[in-house]
Amino acid sequence: MHIGTKLRPDLFFTGIIVLINGYTNPDGTTLLRLLQKHNGDVEKYKTTRGTYIIAQQLSTAKVNIYKKQRKPMPVLKPDWIVEIVKARRLVDYKEYLIDVVNENRHNTRSVKPFFGERASRATKSLCTKVQSLILRCWWTWTAFLRTWL
Repeated sequence: MHIGTKLRPDLFFTGIIVLINGYTNPDGTTLLRLLQKHNGDVEKYKTTRGTYIIAQQLSTAKVNIYKKQRKPMPVLKPDWIVEIVKARRLVDYKEYLIDVVNENRHNTRSVKPFFGERASRATKSLCTKVQSLILRCWWTWTAFLRTWL
């Protein structure tokens, strides 16, 4: 708990920095005002300072980007901020996680076990073919150079 929250209990967003992603309900301006009124902060772009991402929904591309991150930030529904303000204290964010990101982060299988071995065999085979083609071209080129020099 930060020192400011002991003196002023209405500063319950102290240390929380969010990135508001796209359309939200309530709108981004309202969320910004709620956060700033209670000592939170908003980033316009994804930075290392951010602690949460607030979004109504995410595109497939962004879901894939967030899933691949080493330490992904939790992607939450905007209702989380509204509920914190109503409760006048921080509430657990786990029930406000966006379902698509949540289901893929925990307790799901990866695609790699299904395609990993087959893909690696195909890659090795392709590399072998490319290497042999390069060697044949090199030998042909050196033979050509020998005849002309």
